Formats: sequence, C-alpha cells, structure tokens
Amino acid sequence: MAKVVGIGHVSFTVMDMAKSLHFYCDLLGGKLLTETVDEGPELGKYVMGDMISNPYGKLKVAMVDMAGLQIEFLQYLEPETNTAYHKNPSIAGSAHIAVNVDDIEAIYKKLADEGVIFHSEINDCIRDGELVWRWVYSRDPDGICCEIVQLNEESEYVKNSQS
Repeated sequence: MAKVVGIGHVSFTVMDMAKSLHFYCDLLGGKLLTETVDEGPELGKYVMGDMISNPYGKLKVAMVDMAGLQIEFLQYLEPETNTAYHKNPSIAGSAHIAVNVDDIEAIYKKLADEGVIFHSEINDCIRDGELVWRWVYSRDPDGICCEIVQLNEESEYVKNSQS
C-alpha cells in the first residue's frame, strides 16, 4: 500500500519576499537554498485551480532551510499577493512555525532590538512540576506567528517525545 515517506516542505505566502528572507535568514539563521521567479501561461491555474479567470501566473519562490526543515516562501506577482494575512491564529487554516533555539534570551533580545513584535515576555511550560521548555510567540513581517522555543533537554517529557 502506498504511504507518506516524509515531509518535503511547508509553505507560506508572503507580501514582501525581502522582508521575509531578512526575518527567517538574517535574524533566525535560516539558510537560503534557492530564490527564483517562476511563470507560465498555465501556472496560475496549476497553483490556484479554477478560482482565477486568467490561467497565467508569476511568482517569486524562495526555499529556506531552518535546521533541516525546508520552508517555501511564495510571493505572487500575478495574480498579485494583495491581501495581507489576517493575523488571527484561531481561524481554520492558520498556521504557525516553531523554531527551537539554544539561547532564548539572546534570540528574544536580538529580535526585540530589530523591532519584532512579541505577544508576551518569555514563558515557562511546566508539566507535572517540571520545566519542559521556555517559549514566546512573535510575529514575522506578515504577522504569521513564530514560536521561539528552548527545550529543557533534561526534562523527561522532552526525552520521551524525542525517542
């Protein structure tokens, strides 16, 4: 029987590719793998199905490696990405990305110094009286939630979830 054998990548549509690459590569340390502009007479239809009247499509595509996970960023040029993300993570279809870091305080300060918006100060996740991880939600340039996490490698919960 056919089955899924891995995850290829995740993808986010963005308003401004340069701002997104600055956030994910320059600030968070992702590695830009490729950056292209794809276009074609049927590309719009291939990507968006019958929801558009003109089948032509043109988009910027960047692939970024974040510690082994490939993230594809798309900026539509035609039809143009013209509606910003709604910024409400409770709406079905919304997503967020969580990145594990080795020094959450340093990353928090670095991002805050760059003007990144956070939902709160750094929080502790305590389960059964044990510190499991420290975390904080921030927003990327499009308002997509980006969770910054520092795992407590000594936590039994973390050890059990990684095995």
